[in-house]
This record gives sequence, C-alpha cells and structure tokens, in this order.
Amino acid sequence: MNIAQNLKRVRERIKIAALKAQRNVGEIKLVAVSKGIEAESVIEAAKCGIKSFGENYAQEFRDKCDLVEKAVGKKVEWHFTGRLQRNKVRYILDKVKLIHSLDSVSIAEEINKRAEKIETKVPVLIELNTNEEAKGGVKFDQIEDFLLELRRFPQIEVKGLMIMPPFFDNPEMTRPYFRNVRELRDKLQGRFPSLRELSMGMSGDFEVAIEEGATIVRIGTAIFGPRRE
Repeated sequence: MNIAQNLKRVRERIKIAALKAQRNVGEIKLVAVSKGIEAESVIEAAKCGIKSFGENYAQEFRDKCDLVEKAVGKKVEWHFTGRLQRNKVRYILDKVKLIHSLDSVSIAEEINKRAEKIETKVPVLIELNTNEEAKGGVKFDQIEDFLLELRRFPQIEVKGLMIMPPFFDNPEMTRPYFRNVRELRDKLQGRFPSLRELSMGMSGDFEVAIEEGATIVRIGTAIFGPRRE
C-alpha cells in the first residue's frame, strides 16, 4: 500500500470528474474514510496532505483522534460518517467538524443538549434512506417534516444531505440515486437555504457522484486499501 501514490490517483480522478461536469474542483472536499485503519496510516495520510478524515465508530475515533493529533497536531479535521448512537454522542461532539449521519429526533435532542452545555453549534448533514430497511436515514418523503422539526434545536446547524446508495458493480447504477438527492436539495433550498452540502460518493462511484453535484466525497479503500473490520 502506497498512500501517497493512491492519493495522487484519487485527486487526479476527482479533477477529471469535475472537469467533465464543468465544475470547479475546489468545490469538492475529499474526506478520507479511515474507519478500521490504524492510526499510523492515518498519520501518514495526513503527512501526505489529507486534511479531512471520516470515522464511523465513536470509541475507535476517540482513541485514534488522540494518537493522530499528538503526531500531526490539530492540522486535520474529523468528520463522523457512521450511524451515531445516543450514548456515543459525548465521545465526538467537541472533536468533529461535521456529522454526516443525523437521522432521528432522539439523536438531535442529545446533540443539542450536550452542545448547549459546551456552548457550541454542531454542523450536521441529514442522512437519506434509499428504501433499504437495514440502513438508517430519513425517507425522501419525510425529509421536509424532519427539517422543520430540527428547528426546535438551536445548537444544530443543518448544512446539507448525505446518502449511501446500494452497492453496484457498475457505478453508473448509482447515478439515479445521486441525481435524486441533488434534485431534492435544490427543491428544498428555497425553504431551507442552509442546505448546500451533498455528501455522496465513495471509492467505487465518486466520479459519478461528482458529475451529479457532490460537494463532499467519502473515499477510503482507494486511498488506504482494504481495511480490517
């Protein structure tokens, strides 16, 4: 595994996809998904220039964050990209730049309560569900009601939407999912102008996601190689 070479290839692919879509590559944030990746590799990636890392498990993140920041300082930002349990909110709240996976009022209540105690605002994305029962997320036809309900929580700042479509061998199969999310975001923006970010696209399909409007891509395997579970 050569993280520097992998990262160079990924950045070139991002640039090509942006050019194809006639977009400015500077509009697209790369989040290196480091779940299941040892701290040493994350430190190496940070030294190669990656500034944003995504973690899925609160306790793993808490331990890894300390090790990485001791090595590189607070030069990196952390994103929480996995499903968040209410009793794990305390582990991440004062450490993450963005939570990608808010999908319930109960979690929003917990985030808001703890954010009030430390007098901070918490940027979040709303995770959308693609009609897969095993996955979390808010259903498309319930998103507007959910956004209205979140207005009760002044410490939460909703910045956009996130989606994790089903896996397909052919990345073109993900295009309708990404397009639907962008169209939904565009439709909602008149009423919810803070909805700007679209977190969508992973190692197997991020070029398609960029072509469909992704502002954040979450890439793990293409940078770090296969991860331990």
